[in-house]
Amino acid sequence: MPITPELADELANTYLAAELLRQPIEPIRERHPELGEEEAYTIQAALVQRKLAGGLIKRGYKIGATNAGAMAAFGLSQPVYAWLFDAGYVVSGARIEHAALIHPRLECEICFRMGAELRGPAVTPEQAQSAAEAVCAAFEIVDSRTAGWAAKQVEMVSDNVFAARYVLSEQWVSAAGLDLAAVEAVVQKNGSEVARASGANVLGGPSIALAWLANRLAAHGQYLAPGDIVMAGSLTPLVPIAAGDQFSATLNGLGEVSIEFD
Repeated sequence: MPITPELADELANTYLAAELLRQPIEPIRERHPELGEEEAYTIQAALVQRKLAGGLIKRGYKIGATNAGAMAAFGLSQPVYAWLFDAGYVVSGARIEHAALIHPRLECEICFRMGAELRGPAVTPEQAQSAAEAVCAAFEIVDSRTAGWAAKQVEMVSDNVFAARYVLSEQWVSAAGLDLAAVEAVVQKNGSEVARASGANVLGGPSIALAWLANRLAAHGQYLAPGDIVMAGSLTPLVPIAAGDQFSATLNGLGEVSIEFD
């Protein structure tokens, strides 16, 4: 049975309050086992509308769970997507207040900036990359509003796929002709290497992920517009974050990105 607008609004408000108050909630599937992926996207849409009504501005999208391990951990059969807003943007080299988040984790990603409209269905990876104007090195700071990170598919999607902050390098590189699957990323935490991976970890390549997003958005009546940014999914596993931590990453051909936490 489709979720009622009343329940979608109620659960969206619950997630919004959890984020604002930094007080995580118990998994919603325990109270509502009838909810599935599409119902979760309805909750996400209600949450997004509240953020827009509150004055936030859409910047683009993020793709989550772009490897088999992440899909298995969250009980997924395919990746998921969420919205990004202006308030989440952090410039590389800046500082983030750790206390403003609940239990954040860091991902190293490649971010696209769209130069042309991209509408599914049936978008190919080649078409997707051709529609992208540029790419940059990026971090995403994810923060589950579910207590203890005990989220599965329903919580993940409803909670806007844990979106919290995204950190973009100021060095943008033309996407034309790049082999993004071959990009190697090395992540350091407090001066020591904690992760090393390639763009192939993202569904076989970030352009494959971008095409997936365009096609998945089409099923929900959405599309990618010029100027949209897209966080293509993490190359590396989630890295826990504590106050005082410093992170940097080098992505060959794309430059560097860094962030610190107070």
